[in-house]
Amino acid sequence: MIKQPVLAELQYFVSSVSLLYKGVPLKDSAAATALVKCALHLLEDLPSTRDAVFEYFSLVFNGAVKSYLSNVEKNNPDASAEDDTIQEIHEALERLVTNGPPAWSPLISSWSLRLLGEICDKNSRRRPLDIRTSCNLWLGCQAIRCLVGLTALCFSKLDGAEVDNCIAGLLNTFAQYSPYFDWVVARLGGCFPARVIARMLGCGLKRFTGEYDQVDSEVEVLSYLAAANEEHLRRALRDIIEREAAGNKLTVPYLLHLSKNSEVLAQSLAAVFLEHHTDAHLQLFRAQCKFWPANYNITNVVHIVTGLLLKVKKHSIPVLLTLPRLADRYPWCQELLEMLFVELETLVLEKRSCPLLDDATKEPAKELLWRACLSDCALLQQSGVRLILLVSLRSAHFLQQSIAQLLAGSSGEMGPGKPHLNALVRLLGGPHGSAELPKIKPGFEIALERMLLNPTRGGENYWVLRNLVEIVKLERDSFNVHLKKTNCVVVLQELLGKLLAIWEMLMNQQKNTLLQRQGTFSFGNAEIKPEIKRIKREDGGTEQIDTGEGTSRSRTSQIATPVTFDQIHMLAKLIDCMELNAKSAVLNMSECLKLSALTVKYFFLCLQQAATRLNGDDDTNLHRCYQLLSRHCAMRKAARTSALREILEGALFLYGNLFGSLETERDSVEYSKPDELLIKLNQKQGIAMNASRSTVLHAGVIGQGPKQPVRSADGPESEMQNRLVSAIVACCQDPDQQATIDGFSFMSLLLVELVSPDVMYNGLPWPDEEYTKVTMERDLQIRRMFRNNPILWSLLGLVACYRPALCYSSVLLRALAASVLHQWRSKSAETMVDGHRTELMYVTTKLLEVMALGQLLPPPLSYLHIVLPHLDAAEVST
Repeated sequence: MIKQPVLAELQYFVSSVSLLYKGVPLKDSAAATALVKCALHLLEDLPSTRDAVFEYFSLVFNGAVKSYLSNVEKNNPDASAEDDTIQEIHEALERLVTNGPPAWSPLISSWSLRLLGEICDKNSRRRPLDIRTSCNLWLGCQAIRCLVGLTALCFSKLDGAEVDNCIAGLLNTFAQYSPYFDWVVARLGGCFPARVIARMLGCGLKRFTGEYDQVDSEVEVLSYLAAANEEHLRRALRDIIEREAAGNKLTVPYLLHLSKNSEVLAQSLAAVFLEHHTDAHLQLFRAQCKFWPANYNITNVVHIVTGLLLKVKKHSIPVLLTLPRLADRYPWCQELLEMLFVELETLVLEKRSCPLLDDATKEPAKELLWRACLSDCALLQQSGVRLILLVSLRSAHFLQQSIAQLLAGSSGEMGPGKPHLNALVRLLGGPHGSAELPKIKPGFEIALERMLLNPTRGGENYWVLRNLVEIVKLERDSFNVHLKKTNCVVVLQELLGKLLAIWEMLMNQQKNTLLQRQGTFSFGNAEIKPEIKRIKREDGGTEQIDTGEGTSRSRTSQIATPVTFDQIHMLAKLIDCMELNAKSAVLNMSECLKLSALTVKYFFLCLQQAATRLNGDDDTNLHRCYQLLSRHCAMRKAARTSALREILEGALFLYGNLFGSLETERDSVEYSKPDELLIKLNQKQGIAMNASRSTVLHAGVIGQGPKQPVRSADGPESEMQNRLVSAIVACCQDPDQQATIDGFSFMSLLLVELVSPDVMYNGLPWPDEEYTKVTMERDLQIRRMFRNNPILWSLLGLVACYRPALCYSSVLLRALAASVLHQWRSKSAETMVDGHRTELMYVTTKLLEVMALGQLLPPPLSYLHIVLPHLDAAEVST
């Protein structure tokens, strides 16, 4: 039985609400407050009146919204008088949802959703606004905020099955009141984004028949939800493709229909395609395409996908590069590729923006394009190259960066072909339809700078040099179409300074690597050791201190890394292929001299490699040295002068052991052994010396006593001697005979300078005998130089073949003649010892051979070197 107060409140509520529906307003705000409290009491004490109470609440909320919109139109910021009433209703309904029975949540949520739909539909007199603007407008009203908050609170109190029912109700309301209800779905969908997105896609797919009039609202809501829940959108797209593709044949047209109107959906669809473009799916779609609507035939789909890829900001490059891999099985992929590139060319030439081209210049996409250019799939490589060329019309730096990247590429892992070289040549040719040729010099410069900055990239640096060699060879081929528009050789000539710096760095690193491994390294004749300073201790001993000085690269050797000879030889091959000569290249003096020095250094490196049998292509490398020397020395006289000086200094001093020279006499003092004090030496003579009247003190030992006799030099091997002679001939040989004579004449003068720098008289006439006595010490020094470096005889013999070059070395001949003549006149002179010629006989014979070869002896005496071994010492001296 109902209590009397409840009945009284019910009668009061019914009479008051009836008057309101008849248009009779309440007397004042106190009456309105009392009516609200009465309605809330009825809702709690008499649940059967909930429909009537909710109708009254709807009337109150409609009045509040009407008042709010009126204030917005009048630009009146004053709060509505009904805000307190709304707040009281909101708090009461919140208590019911929170503390009341669970049945209240679906009832209140369905009422609030229906009321929101009616309010939005009734109060939207203009075209629908976008979701964000609608949220800003409606959520400024307290009544709307209360309804949205109540609905979200109800959703949070429901279990799984009830949530699905409420979401279904939300979507039904959305279908009824769209597009004015879109913002409510988007706002409340954030509570359960995964479920709302999946249900919206499923419902839309069921209603889709080819044309879908609600697509704008659906796209708006999905885009709003995906902005903060992109992963949920991708998962929903994957699920709908997996679950609905086999049953519903319109899945692909529906998703394309949505993506046409939203970049967010197109972005997510592209990512899903990359993850799930399996053969099974593609075959299924190809079988279902005949059931698609007429406006979604293959031709139209290709156009739609083209438009989608052009506006996608992410994943467009991976999708584009996936198409060539599928083109051999699905012909529509190649058609799509061609249409894409046609559209891209149009956009580029018309200078319009394109997200796909902007995405191509970002780091992940660049790596994908470069890997595509290295692919052995012809269509994939072509697609990567075409896209890079199109982007280069907007960004020249991207083309230059791509050239540098492909220069470091190799095809060793991809079979016998050279796909990286094909792509590189195509990039060097530049884009078609462009009046301006690409500037390829910065691309080459980037690759060379990377070699200088990071010399440890052994494999990549080697391929840079090898690819440059291949490009130069291809450029000289008249049949190559793409390289006709550019001139790589001229570009490399402009970058010759960097090439020489790399060449020098590689050779120095090779030397420093061995220094680091062995501690000391005999690079040629020079045994390189760290500079050690010895200081004497108080007890007479010595100790060593590393001064930190020494070779110019001693500090660099501490961080040196192994560098293969292949890079050094490949760089020499590149310079050889460039064919630097006076007609094709104009070198400044510093580059000219540096090239001479490095070529000679490379020559001795090849000789050392040949001596240790480190490489099977010794003859090829040496022949390349001869070509470089011959071509370079023919350019300028300064180049020949520098090269000859470097060769002779190397043969005599730095790399003498390659030619059988005797190493420089070292200091025989043993610094590790302490010097014995003179007082100690005198004390060893005993007491008898002190008792004697004649005191004889020990005078001490200078150093370690007399020097021990050194062994004679072995002399050069015939093969090594021929290689040195060939290098000198390559430097001096010239089509002009006079230039050849001048070259050997300079060599003759240079020999005199290197053998005896203090020569004061080098005239052709033989000086007086009294003058020769003055120069005896210098003559003996020259004689010692010839004894320690037998290669000098070969060099003099070479000079003697080109008359009158030997005349410029007459001071050497006179010194040798004077020393041997003085020795023959002594009583101890001998021609044979133990069946072998003495050193005196050997020097005399070689001297006569050289003079005869240079035609400095009259014809009857030109055979003295043959007769001389059969004469006695006395006969020789006379």
